[in-house]
Amino acid sequence: MSVTEAGTDRNPVEVPVGPAADRTAGYVSDHLVDLLRSLGCKYLPLNPGSSFRGLHDSVVNHGGNRDPQLLLCLHEEIAVSLAHGYAKATGGVAVAAVHDLVGLMHASMAVYDAWCDRAPLLLLGGGGPLTTTARRPIDWLHSAANQAQLVRDYVKWDDEPADPQALLDGVARGHQLAGTAPTGPVYVTLDADLQEQPAPPEGLDLPDLRRYLPQPGPGADPDQVLAAARRLVEADAPLIVAGRVGLRAEATAPLVELAELLAAACQDAPNTVCFPTAHPHNLSGDPAVLDTADAVLAVDLADLRAVRPVGSSREPGAAGTASADRELVAITLDPLAPSSWSHAGQAPVPIDVPLLAEPLTALRQLRDAVADLVLAEPPDRRRVRERRRDSLAARHRELRARQRAAVEGVRGQAPIAPAYLAAAVWDVVRDRPWLLTLRNTRSWPEGIWQFPGGGSFLGHSGGGGVGYGPGAMVGGALAARDDGRLPVAIIGDGDLLMAPGALWTAVHYRVPLLIVVNNNRSFHNDEEHQYAVARHRGRPVDNSWIGMRIDGPAVDLAGMARSYGAWAAGPVTDPAALPAVLGDALRAVDEGQVALVDVHTAPRPRTRR
Repeated sequence: MSVTEAGTDRNPVEVPVGPAADRTAGYVSDHLVDLLRSLGCKYLPLNPGSSFRGLHDSVVNHGGNRDPQLLLCLHEEIAVSLAHGYAKATGGVAVAAVHDLVGLMHASMAVYDAWCDRAPLLLLGGGGPLTTTARRPIDWLHSAANQAQLVRDYVKWDDEPADPQALLDGVARGHQLAGTAPTGPVYVTLDADLQEQPAPPEGLDLPDLRRYLPQPGPGADPDQVLAAARRLVEADAPLIVAGRVGLRAEATAPLVELAELLAAACQDAPNTVCFPTAHPHNLSGDPAVLDTADAVLAVDLADLRAVRPVGSSREPGAAGTASADRELVAITLDPLAPSSWSHAGQAPVPIDVPLLAEPLTALRQLRDAVADLVLAEPPDRRRVRERRRDSLAARHRELRARQRAAVEGVRGQAPIAPAYLAAAVWDVVRDRPWLLTLRNTRSWPEGIWQFPGGGSFLGHSGGGGVGYGPGAMVGGALAARDDGRLPVAIIGDGDLLMAPGALWTAVHYRVPLLIVVNNNRSFHNDEEHQYAVARHRGRPVDNSWIGMRIDGPAVDLAGMARSYGAWAAGPVTDPAALPAVLGDALRAVDEGQVALVDVHTAPRPRTRR
């Protein structure tokens, strides 16, 4: 029976088989598909592998290729990054499958990104067979005594079930652990021979999902909550900085309520969006705010050094003007998620009042405690707080005016300035319900895009792995398509070229997506490093481009995108032409296409690193 319908003769679209599929669970892998459906799994990104051929058949011919639907990816790293982006966009556990050993080796960097980013992923790895008499010659190359050892140092949990019931129970438990705070990827090895076995005559029991639901995160100690509330209420210049919690739209309301109760300034941590851009307390983009704060509340920051800088011999002056007298209150789960292998999230940053809790739970606890204290304040203290709110609003207006002026100042610059590129994209999409799946990092112009708060931007890779972007933007776009939002990605040329095959997956599965390439024809972040080293050593800084530039020849990114079936334009070099080209691209997306615009941009100014 066919699982395709014609889009064009050259581009069939895989669609669910539907009710004609064999619904009798005759094999172990059939039961696994039934379990994945009951867990809410809608998609299963993968690169094909014989080690999960039993599961593959069951998804298609037992499950009808619906819930889950297979998503063919051209590389395992793309498959895991796609699930990573999808998990962040939906807030739920995402599933991906990888082939044993070599497939997992390909995917391992994406697994590490997900670990650092605390993305809830259930990774299913075909494995074995453990029974040696069931192995083909290739299976000896692609099996190991413990397959998950490859990623054990950067997953929350792993399992290698040895019998059918243990396989189902292990997958259910892995799903639960992935989605329980602190969230993260888990890895379950599916023995190839076990998948293909007939279901036992006595049948298999699907796990009782009421007992395998992700558990609510822990709340903070009440005494610590009260101590934190007092320090923040008594502060003269409190500041709230929020991080990964911004992936959740429901986090914005308690964050804003807390900022208003305290008359506190607020900022988004690097590469996150938590607060509404237009809120009068939002001073994101003003580096001086931290210097003047006497108490800081850090909410779920990936790196607490953003609010309590620590000096480094490789970053002279990195400690800034950090004051030892500044109080730091931190809502964090970092002590519950260390790795004995990776140092991610383990920089030694002293915290005055730690709140070890699930971030949203602790936020609500702290908001309520602060509200009680503020309500009991004398009138003169309330007047002080009101004057501070007025001052913050004025400072906000001035900051946003400066930020708009800075972008206007580079509007006609050629090569095109990255800040103007971001502003031009905003002008095109601003009236749509949109989701920003990717954006520039250090060159991002704060204050231009009007974010409503959390749930509107998916952040960065977590682990700093270049190549995360292509798969993640497609995963985010998949969720946005199902949610009726316009997905937008502003991606660097180096990131795109690491995994351009993700474009094919988006086109093949009709996932509309607007992609704008910030193309400076270089791995420019590392140009800056070479510049800094050469200057420090008194050597020629003009050589910093060698081994960095993606030029001579320049890659035809638009032609590459068209080869994958996408609508594409560029390179755009004239800033005056950019709005019209972006408008054309948006119309292509409205027609259901993947649209890529290649924009040649100027490298950002040199910075000291």
